[in-house]
Amino acid sequence: MVSKSPITSLPAEVIEYLLEDDQVEMTDIINLALTCRQLYMLITGSNKLWREKFFQRWPYLKELYEANEKTKTVVTNWLDEVKKSLMYRKKLRHQLSLMSAKYYERQELSNSDLKEFDPPATCSLACHFQIDELITLIHSPAKESNLTHQYYAYKVVRYLRQNYLKEEWRAYVNLPPVEQILEQGAVFVAQWSQPELRIPYSYVSSMLDNIADQIKEYLRDQNPSHPICSTSKEQFELWKRTNIDDNQWGSTETRQVIAALCEVMFRRLGFHGNSEMFYSSENSFINRVLESRHGIPITLAIVFESVARRLGVRCEPVSFPAHFLLRWKEKYNTPESEDDESFYIDVFNGGQLLTKSSCPRVGGVSRCPIQRYNVHNSATAIEVIERMASNLEVAGRQRTQLNGRAARLRSALELLHLVQPYDTTTISHLTRFYMLHRMDLSGIVSTLNAIDQDLKIESRGQARYILTMIGDFERYIKVVPEEETPPKKRVPELKYAIGMIMRHRTSDYMCVITGWDPHCAAPTEWMTEMGVGELSGGSNQPFYDVFAEDGSLRYTAQENLTPASPAELVHHYEMGRYFCKFNGTHYVPNAEKSREYPEDEEVRERLLSSHV
Repeated sequence: MVSKSPITSLPAEVIEYLLEDDQVEMTDIINLALTCRQLYMLITGSNKLWREKFFQRWPYLKELYEANEKTKTVVTNWLDEVKKSLMYRKKLRHQLSLMSAKYYERQELSNSDLKEFDPPATCSLACHFQIDELITLIHSPAKESNLTHQYYAYKVVRYLRQNYLKEEWRAYVNLPPVEQILEQGAVFVAQWSQPELRIPYSYVSSMLDNIADQIKEYLRDQNPSHPICSTSKEQFELWKRTNIDDNQWGSTETRQVIAALCEVMFRRLGFHGNSEMFYSSENSFINRVLESRHGIPITLAIVFESVARRLGVRCEPVSFPAHFLLRWKEKYNTPESEDDESFYIDVFNGGQLLTKSSCPRVGGVSRCPIQRYNVHNSATAIEVIERMASNLEVAGRQRTQLNGRAARLRSALELLHLVQPYDTTTISHLTRFYMLHRMDLSGIVSTLNAIDQDLKIESRGQARYILTMIGDFERYIKVVPEEETPPKKRVPELKYAIGMIMRHRTSDYMCVITGWDPHCAAPTEWMTEMGVGELSGGSNQPFYDVFAEDGSLRYTAQENLTPASPAELVHHYEMGRYFCKFNGTHYVPNAEKSREYPEDEEVRERLLSSHV
């Protein structure tokens, strides 16, 4: 007589409960199912179990799936969903493994290069799954990951995320103004510019809700009779979801809400203007501003307006040429008279309330934008996003943050082009970027042809000029194709090898060798400017291309380098382009880099073993 397994004697509900524990892996469940027919039937037939395991494996997709389930009439088969997802994951990893061989020579990839990653049209959630898998890969610890796969994962996730967001933008633009919520536009900008992060709208909204709740608590303590204390949750929810056309309180009560908002936001929570790093891109990302509590005027204004709206107070964004303020009036829906005065909230300076008469003056001359610029109309949500995109372009051109600078600038230019599709200045800048990186220009050509044929657009002449420039460029690259890099032969004077982690003797920065020349191959002008002739070995010594820890790419004389001890990770945006692994003592070149420097492995191993 065959004895029953102890687990099969348990009720099915108990077995399901035990297997739903997050310590139990999917592979464990599959192995258990294969032990007997009874368990196989129980496990494969439990939709509840596989739903639980799916969201344990992919927790960030739960919100999307639950929203999708509300619109479906057919119940999801979660075991099938797990199988499909694992299949997508395997295919995705395989596609990533092939990318270095295809695109090693190129720093930036065109969207047309990444079409193979387009999700199947039959699966509406496949895009979100791919994005989630890629983000998980990107954020895997560097010491345990294939750096080349991570490098290309970022390029693919940018492509997938921004393709999806283009549709989101078109939907946002077509909303009635009352539904074009500023914070949603700001979340769109943050998601576009940080495709490697998970930034759901619910995350940003909950942080704004939290600030509003603290202000309500403050008002209850300071003024228990304020009508906000007896307002229903449903009413607060309505103000949160739609732009209100007027203040929901009387003048005195509204001023009390604004005073409470300034007290909590600026003094208690410490939100402030970031003067020291004003041009940092992160100042334009609402998630980072809410986390760090500092930013530039436009993002601080969006936070302030979003919280004020939740509390029944209307604030209008006003875009001045050199500043960004919020305007508040006691009443919006009554005819204006000369006695009515608008108040301006300077969120960059602690919520200071300004009027034309109270603006600061220096030496008797007003430096206040309210007086200098005659701006009457508030900015629409679309205009605010356009301003944010322009700020990101300016930030992308700064040389204070070198790590990933080219990718940031490209992202900003493409965002500007999306929100201002017929602006020929933006198209010109984007065209030059694409030409610099030999990228596909067909999309830009289509837009320029559309501009050229539209008699209503004044910039047709500029469009024709850009088309001529593109034509000249395309003829040039046919004559001068991209060169393949031949393998390099070492010479006796070379001490070091690619992948070694070094320290600069005089500037004291950490770096990784990515290439070398037997002698200085830089132009004479560069050698003069950098003082190469003053080095003991001059230009007649090996020079090395290195990735520096500040994100820059530098060209350094051999005499200025020494092996770093101890070796440490060097965080550089382009590291994965050339190296697949950090093994504790050096970076391991990927297959393409190894073919370029075939003799370096032996030298590197010998040098590193002698330093152990």
